[in-house]
Amino acid sequence: MLKLALPNAEDELFEKAAAALRRMLAVEPRNAAALARLGDIERRRGDFVAALTAYRRLLAVAPDDAEAAWAVAVLGGDRLPEAPPVGRIVPFVRLTDFLPSALRDRLLRDVLAASERFAPGPVTIGADEGINLGVRNVLVLDKPGRREIRSRFLPKLRTVLPEVQRRLRVEDLDMERIEMTVTALLNGGFYNAHRDAADHLDNRHRLLSWVCYFHRAPRPFVGGDLLLHDAGRAEGRPAGGFSRIEPLCDSIVFFPSRCRHEITPVACGAEFGDGRFTVTGWLSGVRRCAGA
Repeated sequence: MLKLALPNAEDELFEKAAAALRRMLAVEPRNAAALARLGDIERRRGDFVAALTAYRRLLAVAPDDAEAAWAVAVLGGDRLPEAPPVGRIVPFVRLTDFLPSALRDRLLRDVLAASERFAPGPVTIGADEGINLGVRNVLVLDKPGRREIRSRFLPKLRTVLPEVQRRLRVEDLDMERIEMTVTALLNGGFYNAHRDAADHLDNRHRLLSWVCYFHRAPRPFVGGDLLLHDAGRAEGRPAGGFSRIEPLCDSIVFFPSRCRHEITPVACGAEFGDGRFTVTGWLSGVRRCAGA
């Protein structure tokens, strides 16, 4: 499997910062600020095991640190605290080995056979849609192709939704109203920072987004990471934090549709089959009658 690489300058910067913090913590193991910063850096690198270790150490030093408790719940797979902190990381659930091998192989065969039915996906602004390759460069399968994949994929999706709802404290999802699309990111593909739901857009009903990854083995591309940007800034914590999620084959990630996120550029060969493929979708809230 290829190792996903950050841009060299950024990778080197994170490596140096993490090394400096570890040296500091070797001398001052109870330095709360250093532990918080180390956890944040490891999240940016996509090393959630190292990040979770740092946040747990921070929580042992500062039991009342609400951000540390929140981070430990998110990365440790626990149910979220009832009251989110101001500068929280965006909650997410990542499940590995989600796709049975037979389903994954069928999805990949279907997508490769339908390569000519993929086209640039539109960007929605208000009630209008249009192609804007400056915002995203993503190919989307046409509706007939999506219907075929939907019928095979949704039963598996429904089996994990109760656990996802419990962990993320998401209720009142409309299980009969599930949007779904199939995407391909080829060489140079990306998606700039955006939200899947916003009050001024027609997609404001979306509550929960999900992305399921699959591709050829060994992985024929690098990049294509999902960056979930932190929800806010707390006093003493730097702005601009994010969680980097590697597009592991057979994994699925759930996160709130209103969170700001992006996809880093993909680099791969010229063949369509070298790309990064996903089944992506959104769950909406239950519509209630006035006065209910």
